[in-house]
Amino acid sequence: MTVITQNASLKVGVIGPAGFSGSYLCLELINRGHRVVGLSRNPQKLGSHALYEPRSINVDTQSEAELARAFSDVDVLVCAYGPHTAGHEALKYMPFIEVIRRIILAVKRAKVGYFVMLGGTGSLHVPHEDGICVADSKDFFLAYRRGIADSHAHVTYMEERLGPLGSNLKAYRNARLLLRGNDEEGKDKARSVIDEYEAKLRQGDAAAEFIKAARTTLMFFDGNKSFDWTYVSPSALYRPGKRTGKYEITVNDLPLKGEPQGDNPLEGRLLGVSAADLAIAIADEVETRKYIYQHWSATSDLSDDTPAPSYLTLG
Repeated sequence: MTVITQNASLKVGVIGPAGFSGSYLCLELINRGHRVVGLSRNPQKLGSHALYEPRSINVDTQSEAELARAFSDVDVLVCAYGPHTAGHEALKYMPFIEVIRRIILAVKRAKVGYFVMLGGTGSLHVPHEDGICVADSKDFFLAYRRGIADSHAHVTYMEERLGPLGSNLKAYRNARLLLRGNDEEGKDKARSVIDEYEAKLRQGDAAAEFIKAARTTLMFFDGNKSFDWTYVSPSALYRPGKRTGKYEITVNDLPLKGEPQGDNPLEGRLLGVSAADLAIAIADEVETRKYIYQHWSATSDLSDDTPAPSYLTLG
């Protein structure tokens, strides 16, 4: 991706600069002329640029004091942290919460001017569900898996990120496509694939533990004004995709389209955002601090279903 350098104005730390969300955000910030400090075990993976400083840290193991020293000279810190272990084995509850707790303590100790936390969809409230959040909704996970299975780009992304979970999702997608077609051959097998996949899903989504962990981290922020923060929850169908340059913001609630149909009130109603467009929204917040002390989400147009890179690099 070509980087267009403008005049620098802020020094922004990004935890997880070479990851999915972090890499898109770093390039967006650098394109705007901001200086970016990449904070991770291997921040050099993003590449090199005059406005990029790789700073090696390990948020899993380093102390609050060590992290505070690493954060001490940035104007804004964005946490796009994700577990180091690849695939579905990384989706654990307690380790994620403990890391975020320590990062927040370090942010306060370093007196960082503004902290942007990139959480997950699970903390958003389900509209008209009397305070129920997505992670605790009995309707969400099936609607979510069906929603991502309807996107070639999203399934491709999940295969790359989650290994076996993504492969199973691809088989589920193919079975759903076959049932929608006119060819009767193979439909019985397709129904069997779908039934088996959804039966396992009803027993518990493999990602539920991690989604609930991200949901719980919001409690560190909600009502807390001891430091300046904003909490970003990507909308449900968050994936690589086209950079449209446009997005819409929703505060606290899960973004949905249309009205409930059938037994599942979320079926076919979930919205999403591309990584490129969410990076724009976060970069805008870094610059404006419009949503200080608020929990918000963003959506954008995902009608272009062409697969896009899960990770970007400078160059």
